[in-house]
Amino acid sequence: MKTKQLVFAAVFAALIAVGAQIRVPIGPVPFTLQAPMVLLCGMMLGKKYGLISVIVYIAVGLIGVPVFAGSGGLGSLISPSFGFVLGFIPAVVVTAMGGKENLSKMILFSILGMIVIFIFGVLYFSFIMHNVVGTPMGLSEILMVAVVPFLIKDFVLAVLTVLFARTLTKRGLVLQ
Repeated sequence: MKTKQLVFAAVFAALIAVGAQIRVPIGPVPFTLQAPMVLLCGMMLGKKYGLISVIVYIAVGLIGVPVFAGSGGLGSLISPSFGFVLGFIPAVVVTAMGGKENLSKMILFSILGMIVIFIFGVLYFSFIMHNVVGTPMGLSEILMVAVVPFLIKDFVLAVLTVLFARTLTKRGLVLQ
């Protein structure tokens, strides 16, 4: 591993943590800037170092540093919204697959990354609500609580993140 890429992976792990602290509580899933930071991480660092960055972020949170939206520690594992965080792992890889050359491809893979986060979030939310909280919720109810309020915002942020990544790349910031 190259030192430069590892440093940038650490910087992006910190940016994801900062994005988690910029939050607006909306029901059981807060509005944060974590997901756009994860997408940016994939675009700028690529699959390998983007994945390292996200795994470091999650590991730091699970050992107790309050880097998640409102918490940290192993107790986060039983939060209904933790599935969205777990979705960051495949999402950073999916987003990185969009490359940096083709704007349409970058937008497509950024939106696909966001969809992956939603899928993991919904599945985990359902599992925790049913098996831990003891309040089973149907798919439509979960979607109304954990997805619908965020769809437009997250897809707009996905596109804006692509434009920001392209601007950084055009200005010579190449991290891979």
